[in-house]
Amino acid sequence: MGRAGSFLGARMVDTKMSNVRAQYRAHGLKSEVVEVDDGETVIRCWVPWQQPESGVWSAGASDKPVVLFLHDFVAGGTINWENQVGAFTKDFNVYVPDLVFFGGSTSSKKERTEAFQAHCMVKMLHALEVYNEVTVVGTGYGGLVAFWMAHLYPKLVEKVVFVASATHMTSSSQKPLLAEFDYDHISELLLPTTVQGLKNLASVATYKRVYRLLKFVCKDVLEVFFDEQRHEKVELLLNMVCGAKGADPLPQLMQDKSLIIWGENDQITSLELALKLKQ
Repeated sequence: MGRAGSFLGARMVDTKMSNVRAQYRAHGLKSEVVEVDDGETVIRCWVPWQQPESGVWSAGASDKPVVLFLHDFVAGGTINWENQVGAFTKDFNVYVPDLVFFGGSTSSKKERTEAFQAHCMVKMLHALEVYNEVTVVGTGYGGLVAFWMAHLYPKLVEKVVFVASATHMTSSSQKPLLAEFDYDHISELLLPTTVQGLKNLASVATYKRVYRLLKFVCKDVLEVFFDEQRHEKVELLLNMVCGAKGADPLPQLMQDKSLIIWGENDQITSLELALKLKQ
Protein backbone atom coordinates (compact mmCIF):
# COMPACT_ATOMS: atom_id res chain seq x y z
CA MET A 1 0.00 0.00 0.00
CA GLY A 2 3.19 2.12 0.39
CA ARG A 3 2.88 5.56 -1.13
CA ALA A 4 -0.89 5.32 -1.52
CA GLY A 5 -1.26 4.58 2.20
CA SER A 6 1.03 7.44 3.15
CA PHE A 7 -0.93 9.82 0.92
CA LEU A 8 -4.23 8.65 2.40
CA GLY A 9 -2.89 9.03 5.93
CA ALA A 10 -1.74 12.57 5.18
CA ARG A 11 -5.12 13.40 3.66
CA MET A 12 -6.92 12.08 6.75
CA VAL A 13 -4.82 14.15 9.16
CA ASP A 14 -5.04 17.24 6.94
CA THR A 15 -8.80 16.87 6.64
CA LYS A 16 -9.17 16.48 10.40
CA MET A 17 -7.11 19.59 11.10
CA SER A 18 -8.95 21.60 8.44
CA ASN A 19 -12.27 20.67 10.02
CA VAL A 20 -11.05 21.60 13.50
CA ARG A 21 -9.75 24.98 12.31
CA ALA A 22 -13.07 25.64 10.60
CA GLN A 23 -14.80 24.83 13.87
CA TYR A 24 -12.67 27.39 15.71
CA ARG A 25 -13.49 30.05 13.13
CA ALA A 26 -17.18 29.22 13.35
CA HIS A 27 -17.01 29.95 17.07
CA GLY A 28 -15.55 33.41 16.51
CA LEU A 29 -11.84 32.69 16.88
CA LYS A 30 -8.98 33.63 14.58
CA SER A 31 -5.44 32.24 14.40
CA GLU A 32 -2.88 34.97 15.10
CA VAL A 33 0.92 34.98 15.26
CA VAL A 34 2.22 36.96 18.23
CA GLU A 35 5.88 37.97 18.54
CA VAL A 36 7.45 38.52 21.97
CA ASP A 37 11.02 38.89 23.24
CA ASP A 38 11.77 41.31 20.39
CA GLY A 39 10.84 38.68 17.86
CA GLU A 40 12.95 35.88 19.38
CA THR A 41 9.80 34.01 20.37
CA VAL A 42 6.81 33.49 18.09
CA ILE A 43 3.53 32.17 19.47
CA ARG A 44 0.53 31.07 17.43
CA CYS A 45 -2.74 31.58 19.26
CA TRP A 46 -6.46 31.43 18.55
CA VAL A 47 -7.93 34.74 19.70
CA PRO A 48 -11.38 36.35 19.78
CA TRP A 49 -12.21 38.46 16.78
CA GLN A 50 -15.07 40.62 15.69
CA GLN A 51 -16.22 42.58 12.67
CA PRO A 52 -16.78 46.28 13.44
CA GLU A 53 -18.80 48.60 11.26
CA SER A 54 -15.77 49.22 9.07
CA GLY A 55 -15.96 45.60 7.94
CA VAL A 56 -12.35 44.95 8.97
CA TRP A 57 -11.93 41.94 11.21
CA SER A 58 -9.81 42.55 14.30
CA ALA A 59 -8.71 40.76 17.45
CA GLY A 60 -9.84 41.44 20.86
CA ALA A 61 -12.96 42.15 21.93
CA SER A 62 -15.82 42.09 24.31
CA ASP A 63 -16.15 42.63 28.04
CA LYS A 64 -16.57 38.90 28.67
CA PRO A 65 -14.11 37.29 31.12
CA VAL A 66 -10.93 35.77 29.69
CA VAL A 67 -10.05 32.08 29.70
CA LEU A 68 -6.69 30.76 28.49
CA PHE A 69 -6.47 27.09 27.50
CA LEU A 70 -3.04 25.42 27.73
CA HIS A 71 -2.57 22.05 26.04
CA ASP A 72 -0.80 18.87 27.09
CA PHE A 73 2.46 17.45 25.73
CA VAL A 74 1.00 15.29 22.97
CA ALA A 75 -0.16 17.94 20.50
CA GLY A 76 -0.72 21.66 20.02
CA GLY A 77 -3.59 23.73 21.31
CA THR A 78 -5.84 23.48 18.27
CA ILE A 79 -6.44 19.74 18.42
CA ASN A 80 -6.37 19.61 22.22
CA TRP A 81 -9.35 21.89 22.90
CA GLU A 82 -11.60 21.25 19.90
CA ASN A 83 -14.39 19.91 22.12
CA GLN A 84 -14.35 22.85 24.54
CA VAL A 85 -14.19 26.03 22.44
CA GLY A 86 -17.83 25.87 21.39
CA ALA A 87 -19.09 25.76 24.97
CA PHE A 88 -16.81 28.52 26.28
CA THR A 89 -16.85 31.14 23.51
CA LYS A 90 -20.46 31.96 24.34
CA ASP A 91 -19.55 33.39 27.73
CA PHE A 92 -15.78 33.96 27.60
CA ASN A 93 -13.10 35.57 25.50
CA VAL A 94 -11.20 32.38 24.67
CA TYR A 95 -7.47 32.21 23.91
CA VAL A 96 -5.93 28.92 22.73
CA PRO A 97 -2.16 29.14 22.10
CA ASP A 98 0.42 26.62 21.04
CA LEU A 99 3.00 26.46 23.81
CA VAL A 100 6.55 27.24 22.70
CA PHE A 101 8.02 24.46 20.49
CA PHE A 102 4.56 23.05 19.75
CA GLY A 103 2.48 23.63 16.64
CA GLY A 104 3.12 27.09 15.24
CA SER A 105 5.15 28.40 18.20
CA THR A 106 8.94 28.51 18.46
CA SER A 107 11.81 30.45 20.01
CA SER A 108 15.51 31.05 19.50
CA LYS A 109 15.96 31.51 23.27
CA LYS A 110 17.70 28.77 25.27
CA GLU A 111 15.32 28.52 28.24
CA ARG A 112 13.32 25.29 28.49
CA THR A 113 11.54 25.39 31.86
CA GLU A 114 7.85 25.61 32.68
CA ALA A 115 8.52 29.10 34.08
CA PHE A 116 9.86 30.14 30.66
CA GLN A 117 6.64 28.92 29.07
CA ALA A 118 4.66 30.85 31.70
CA HIS A 119 6.56 34.07 30.98
CA CYS A 120 5.95 33.61 27.25
CA MET A 121 2.20 33.12 27.75
CA VAL A 122 1.97 36.27 29.85
CA LYS A 123 3.94 38.30 27.32
CA MET A 124 1.62 37.02 24.62
CA LEU A 125 -1.47 38.05 26.62
CA HIS A 126 -0.01 41.50 27.22
CA ALA A 127 0.72 41.84 23.49
CA LEU A 128 -2.96 41.02 22.93
CA GLU A 129 -3.92 43.69 25.51
CA VAL A 130 -5.03 41.23 28.19
CA TYR A 131 -3.75 42.40 31.57
CA ASN A 132 -5.84 41.00 34.43
CA GLU A 133 -8.47 38.58 35.71
CA VAL A 134 -7.57 35.59 33.55
CA THR A 135 -8.75 32.05 34.22
CA VAL A 136 -6.06 29.60 33.09
CA VAL A 137 -7.05 26.02 32.24
CA GLY A 138 -4.14 23.63 31.81
CA THR A 139 -4.13 19.93 31.04
CA GLY A 140 -1.06 17.72 31.45
CA TYR A 141 2.06 19.74 30.72
CA GLY A 142 -0.15 22.79 30.22
CA GLY A 143 -1.18 22.47 33.86
CA LEU A 144 2.45 22.80 34.91
CA VAL A 145 2.70 26.01 32.90
CA ALA A 146 -0.59 27.19 34.43
CA PHE A 147 0.84 26.54 37.90
CA TRP A 148 3.84 28.77 37.26
CA MET A 149 1.68 31.45 35.66
CA ALA A 150 -0.49 31.49 38.78
CA HIS A 151 2.55 31.64 41.08
CA LEU A 152 4.57 34.23 39.17
CA TYR A 153 1.65 36.44 38.10
CA PRO A 154 -0.98 36.30 40.87
CA LYS A 155 -2.50 39.65 39.85
CA LEU A 156 -3.03 38.45 36.29
CA VAL A 157 -4.27 34.92 37.02
CA GLU A 158 -7.52 35.07 38.96
CA LYS A 159 -8.43 31.38 38.80
CA VAL A 160 -6.60 28.24 37.70
CA VAL A 161 -7.94 24.86 36.59
CA PHE A 162 -5.71 21.77 36.60
CA VAL A 163 -6.74 18.84 34.42
CA ALA A 164 -4.65 15.71 35.08
CA SER A 165 -1.53 17.83 35.57
CA ALA A 166 1.49 16.02 36.99
CA THR A 167 2.90 18.85 39.06
CA HIS A 168 4.12 16.34 41.63
CA MET A 169 5.23 13.52 39.34
CA THR A 170 8.80 12.37 40.03
CA SER A 171 11.18 9.95 38.37
CA SER A 172 10.20 7.41 41.04
CA SER A 173 6.47 7.73 40.37
CA GLN A 174 7.13 7.32 36.64
CA LYS A 175 8.97 4.01 37.01
CA PRO A 176 5.97 1.61 36.93
CA LEU A 177 4.59 3.31 33.81
CA LEU A 178 7.94 3.30 32.00
CA ALA A 179 8.69 -0.26 33.02
CA GLU A 180 5.54 -1.42 31.24
CA PHE A 181 7.22 -0.57 27.92
CA ASP A 182 10.86 -0.98 28.99
CA TYR A 183 11.49 2.77 28.68
CA ASP A 184 14.21 4.65 30.54
CA HIS A 185 12.79 8.19 30.32
CA ILE A 186 9.36 9.76 30.02
CA SER A 187 10.37 11.34 26.69
CA GLU A 188 10.35 7.87 25.11
CA LEU A 189 6.66 7.56 25.96
CA LEU A 190 5.50 11.11 25.24
CA LEU A 191 7.55 11.56 22.05
CA PRO A 192 7.24 8.28 20.14
CA THR A 193 9.36 7.75 17.04
CA THR A 194 7.74 4.56 15.74
CA VAL A 195 4.26 3.27 15.02
CA GLN A 196 4.54 0.87 17.96
CA GLY A 197 5.65 3.73 20.20
CA LEU A 198 2.56 5.71 19.18
CA LYS A 199 0.38 2.70 19.97
CA ASN A 200 2.06 2.41 23.38
CA LEU A 201 1.23 6.06 24.11
CA ALA A 202 -2.35 5.65 22.91
CA SER A 203 -2.79 2.61 25.16
CA VAL A 204 -2.17 4.66 28.32
CA ALA A 205 -3.27 8.14 27.21
CA THR A 206 -6.87 7.15 26.45
CA TYR A 207 -9.47 5.67 28.77
CA LYS A 208 -11.07 3.57 26.05
CA ARG A 209 -8.46 1.19 24.69
CA VAL A 210 -7.47 1.77 21.09
CA TYR A 211 -7.64 -1.62 19.40
CA ARG A 212 -6.50 -0.69 15.93
CA LEU A 213 -4.45 2.16 14.56
CA LEU A 214 -3.77 2.02 10.83
CA LYS A 215 -0.04 2.08 10.16
CA PHE A 216 -0.15 4.74 7.44
CA VAL A 217 -2.25 7.03 9.66
CA CYS A 218 0.17 6.52 12.55
CA LYS A 219 3.12 7.52 10.38
CA ASP A 220 1.46 10.80 9.42
CA VAL A 221 0.43 11.50 13.02
CA LEU A 222 4.07 11.01 14.05
CA GLU A 223 5.25 13.41 11.36
CA VAL A 224 2.66 16.11 12.05
CA PHE A 225 2.46 16.07 15.85
CA PHE A 226 5.75 14.60 17.10
CA ASP A 227 8.62 15.06 14.65
CA GLU A 228 8.60 18.85 14.39
CA GLN A 229 10.85 20.51 17.00
CA ARG A 230 11.43 17.09 18.60
CA HIS A 231 14.85 18.04 19.98
CA GLU A 232 13.44 21.09 21.75
CA LYS A 233 10.55 19.07 23.20
CA VAL A 234 12.98 16.53 24.64
CA GLU A 235 14.86 19.43 26.24
CA LEU A 236 11.60 20.66 27.78
CA LEU A 237 11.18 17.30 29.50
CA LEU A 238 14.81 17.14 30.58
CA ASN A 239 14.64 20.63 32.11
CA MET A 240 11.34 20.34 33.90
CA VAL A 241 11.30 21.91 37.36
CA CYS A 242 8.19 20.13 38.62
CA GLY A 243 9.24 16.75 39.96
CA ALA A 244 12.96 17.31 39.33
CA LYS A 245 15.32 15.51 41.68
CA GLY A 246 16.58 17.88 44.37
CA ALA A 247 14.19 20.67 43.37
CA ASP A 248 12.67 22.90 46.05
CA PRO A 249 9.08 22.11 47.10
CA LEU A 250 6.53 23.82 44.89
CA PRO A 251 5.22 27.11 46.31
CA GLN A 252 1.70 27.60 47.59
CA LEU A 253 -0.56 29.44 45.16
CA MET A 254 -2.24 32.67 46.25
CA GLN A 255 -5.40 32.24 44.17
CA ASP A 256 -8.57 31.82 46.23
CA LYS A 257 -10.19 29.63 43.61
CA SER A 258 -8.57 26.63 42.00
CA LEU A 259 -10.21 23.58 40.47
CA ILE A 260 -8.69 20.12 40.05
CA ILE A 261 -10.18 17.77 37.45
CA TRP A 262 -8.90 14.19 37.25
CA GLY A 263 -9.85 10.83 35.83
CA GLU A 264 -9.98 7.97 38.29
CA ASN A 265 -8.66 5.61 35.62
CA ASP A 266 -5.86 7.90 34.44
CA GLN A 267 -2.85 5.68 33.69
CA ILE A 268 -0.27 8.46 33.37
CA THR A 269 -1.16 10.76 36.27
CA SER A 270 -2.57 8.81 39.20
CA LEU A 271 -5.15 10.09 41.69
CA GLU A 272 -2.36 10.17 44.27
CA LEU A 273 -0.79 13.03 42.29
CA ALA A 274 -4.11 14.88 42.33
CA LEU A 275 -4.25 14.62 46.13
CA LYS A 276 -0.70 15.96 46.45
CA LEU A 277 -1.63 18.91 44.24
CA LYS A 278 -4.71 19.58 46.38
CA GLN A 279 -2.60 19.71 49.54
